[in-house]
Amino acid sequence: MTRATCRVPLLLLALAPLAGCLASKGDVRLLQDELRLSRQQQAEGDTSILRANQQTRGQIAQLSRTLDLALDSLRAVSQRLAAFQASANGELDAMGRQMVQFQALLGQTTRNVQDTKAQLEALKEQANSGPPTVSPTSSSTADTSRAAGMPGAATMFTTAMDQLRQGNYRTARNSLDQLLATYPDFDRAAQAQLAVGEAYRAEGNTQAADSVYQRVSDKYPRTPEAGTGMYKHGKILWDANKKDEARIVFRRVIREFPGSDEARLAQDLLNGR
Repeated sequence: MTRATCRVPLLLLALAPLAGCLASKGDVRLLQDELRLSRQQQAEGDTSILRANQQTRGQIAQLSRTLDLALDSLRAVSQRLAAFQASANGELDAMGRQMVQFQALLGQTTRNVQDTKAQLEALKEQANSGPPTVSPTSSSTADTSRAAGMPGAATMFTTAMDQLRQGNYRTARNSLDQLLATYPDFDRAAQAQLAVGEAYRAEGNTQAADSVYQRVSDKYPRTPEAGTGMYKHGKILWDANKKDEARIVFRRVIREFPGSDEARLAQDLLNGR
């Protein structure tokens, strides 16, 4: 082997570490490039995430504003509804009061017509006054429309009601009691009996008035005055804090006299108005 040939392996051995170093630096640069690329990708990913978060926050804010607007609208609608209900209830109450007033006025007008009719009957009785007639077939039986020596029933009723309106309660009550005793079949006997109770009530004798009111409903059960007497009896119980007993009476008024003023008044008390 020549000397030149021996030097070749030695040269290769000397260059081997240098080649290893060169290979390591290339790997380092490759690794650095991959690291930079990875960082760039991470940065881009972070940017995308930030943008997505910003969009999400924007959407949440928009939804929140929309929800606030919806809640504001709902509150406004609720307030308008409450105001409408209050107004409607007030109007219904006002209409109810007006209806009661109208019915009371109608009742008063009806009573005035009845009073006028009674006055006309009284005038007729005065114009046609004369001795009582006796039937030739029953001479022992007098005309039941007029008691001997007494004015007619219509006259007595009109006079007593005038005394009642003027505040002469005892005089009116005595006249009405005499009317009922003399003419028990008078067609306005129930109204006369109820007026006796009103006279007692005006005098402050609530117990006597209550007794008369119950007598009206018991003695004249088919008349409108029976419903009035029954309601007034229930009202006295109600005012005396006997609510359970009063409710029984009011329910009876509503059941037996539906559509009457007294039935509506009783229903109002039962409903707590």
